[in-house]
Amino acid sequence: MLWEELSAKDFEFWVKKSEGICVLPIGVIEKHGYHLPLGTDMYISTAIAKRAAEISPAVVFPYYFLGQIAEARHVKGTLAASHHLIMDALLEMCDEIYRNGFTKILILNGHGGNEHFLPFFAQEMPGLNRKYAVYTRFVHNITEEQLKTIQSHTNVNDMGYHAGFLETSLIMHLRPDLVCIENQDPSQSVSMKRLKDLQELGVFSGFNWYSEYPHHFAGDHSCATAEHGEFIFNILCENIVNTINLIKADDMSMKLIKEFNQLAN
Repeated sequence: MLWEELSAKDFEFWVKKSEGICVLPIGVIEKHGYHLPLGTDMYISTAIAKRAAEISPAVVFPYYFLGQIAEARHVKGTLAASHHLIMDALLEMCDEIYRNGFTKILILNGHGGNEHFLPFFAQEMPGLNRKYAVYTRFVHNITEEQLKTIQSHTNVNDMGYHAGFLETSLIMHLRPDLVCIENQDPSQSVSMKRLKDLQELGVFSGFNWYSEYPHHFAGDHSCATAEHGEFIFNILCENIVNTINLIKADDMSMKLIKEFNQLAN
């Protein structure tokens, strides 16, 4: 159930029906090549959250786009808030979710650039004396077996890092009206490898992504279809249903939070 579609009268019922779980789908507003919408990550994470919550009841928080996207500030259309703001805003939203009755929050991430930000945010929780549990998951994380299944079904091996086959297929399934395949030059997806020697040694820099893909496009999108997108979408939804069910069954996290808060204060 979508939070914004509930009435105040029905809200308490859905807190109980969801077993206290709220799913917060997060993305960013950024360029996805020239052929996909700026809100691609938000569309995907929210659609998957909504479908999963229909199968395993949960309340889905409204569109949330305040993610980490400093590496795309050079691209028009990007909304790159400061890191202080995105940390503070997400904490305040989680506090508000808890104030409204939820004790478990799954932050469902649709943007690769949040994969440093969100674990750090969750890592901050033990020092904040909160009484709710925060979980994070990247919506595109799949098993090796699932990857092989997708590759076999689609006859495509390269899923693409950004706006490639996988994301393009998903948006063609979810929002075909927003896809313009012919707008994108495939040659712009080739890595420029400008920090290759450092990256091969495992050295991280905030410019790693820009050094490779300044056009903010990485992956061959030419084989994408809506049918492939639907197949992939169903696999991703199944994973999130399983995640929600595991969180519902998780009694240990709340015990650990109580124990830790008592010892740390």
